[in-house]
Amino acid sequence: MKQSGILLHISSLQTDYGIGDIGPAAYRFADYLSAQGHTYWQILPLNYPGYGDSPYNPISAFAFNEYLISPELLVESGLLFPHELIALPPGSTVDYPEVYLAKDAMHTLAAERFVQNERIGDYIEANAAFMKPYLCFVWLSHRYGNSAWYTWDNEHRSYSAALYDACKHEPEVQRAAALQQIFCQQMRRLKDYLESRGIRLFGDMPLYLSYDSAEVWANPQLFDLDAAGRRLSLAGVPPDAFAAGGQLWGNPIYNWDRMKDDGFQLFMRRIGHTLQFMDLLRLDHFIGYVNFWKVPCPQGEIPETAESGSWVKALPEAFFARLTEEYGTERFVAEDLGILNSDVCHVRDGLGFPGMIILQFCFEESVPDVQNFPADRLIYTGTHDNNTTRGWWDDLPLDSESRKNMSEYCRQHLGGIIPDGDNIAGIMLQIAQQSACQRMIFPMQDILGLGSAARMNIPGTALGNWQWRCRQGS
Repeated sequence: MKQSGILLHISSLQTDYGIGDIGPAAYRFADYLSAQGHTYWQILPLNYPGYGDSPYNPISAFAFNEYLISPELLVESGLLFPHELIALPPGSTVDYPEVYLAKDAMHTLAAERFVQNERIGDYIEANAAFMKPYLCFVWLSHRYGNSAWYTWDNEHRSYSAALYDACKHEPEVQRAAALQQIFCQQMRRLKDYLESRGIRLFGDMPLYLSYDSAEVWANPQLFDLDAAGRRLSLAGVPPDAFAAGGQLWGNPIYNWDRMKDDGFQLFMRRIGHTLQFMDLLRLDHFIGYVNFWKVPCPQGEIPETAESGSWVKALPEAFFARLTEEYGTERFVAEDLGILNSDVCHVRDGLGFPGMIILQFCFEESVPDVQNFPADRLIYTGTHDNNTTRGWWDDLPLDSESRKNMSEYCRQHLGGIIPDGDNIAGIMLQIAQQSACQRMIFPMQDILGLGSAARMNIPGTALGNWQWRCRQGS
């Protein structure tokens, strides 16, 4: 029997606080999923976002996004009083500066009360491997006016236990630790509720980390950096369906040989930390675990595009042997979009990781034979990186191959219905249902039939993304 789910990041839920969160709106969405017969709720990474508010450019591989904490649940737990809530006007987008300002004020009060009543030190010690470096990073970032770590004084260019001992009682350190513990408590409660409703949470883990992140600062030896902390190469992808000039992400490249020396501990801890709340985990940019696009930046000069890069082999055999030894294979999905080669397909299929099919791409060259798609693939109308289905259709030239192929598919399999902007999202849902794929995921924007204004992300652009929110009542 086929299973279905909806892709909707938590930030896109409608609340009274400017951004979606893991409070009552998430519970209502779980009820909606259950009532509609869905099995999966797919979300984007829960990491604390970095530059551009992107969850795929996290400032920590472990710290969760504190701005997804529910103010209403803070009141329920006695950490805020109702008169201390700071509501924001409803809207169709997230105004991040406004959200940060309001939630920071509420979080400061809640964290102070939490620290007074909880043994925050026990939580820090239980998660010391990542919490202590993260807390030091937060403290030093404040101390240096949020400047990048590679501009700090030499004595603060890397993590040490002595550094943590020096800052562990600082208010911003206690606050940051409290918010992480509060997030975990709220998230555990939501996860329990999802399980009671028969909903499996489907998460996502970025391959790369932000250059200005706690893990790069604390573990520079694991990245392709020079002695001064400058990037010697950058992550990205060559020209593809998303960007004609390729995508230059700017993340530092991993030093895979050194990662192997310690059993890929950074990755193993990241994955375990994420899986505590996820039933299924998408390995974003799966291709990069097999071979990665490496863009050189000699003398720290950043090129304008990713076109000067080249493919370099990673260590997939050693990495995935370690991964499957630790976590098995059943909970992973390969985000295998982009330039696949035989090595990538061999690793994916050898592990038994299901890949992804994006219907928008399937109509570019021919009428797809969806009845013969591999049954284990997850089929999507689009993802957070695509335009919405209606936006995709509206942007297609009238004489495009995609329009012709869609019309021909409708003639052959859908009774000759004429596709247009009003019905194209519904048509795509039907095509997914007709496919041989046993799991279907639909972006919420396509369920609602929304146009380009509801797009979540435009790959290759750093600003103005991750802002879309469901309207009240939608």
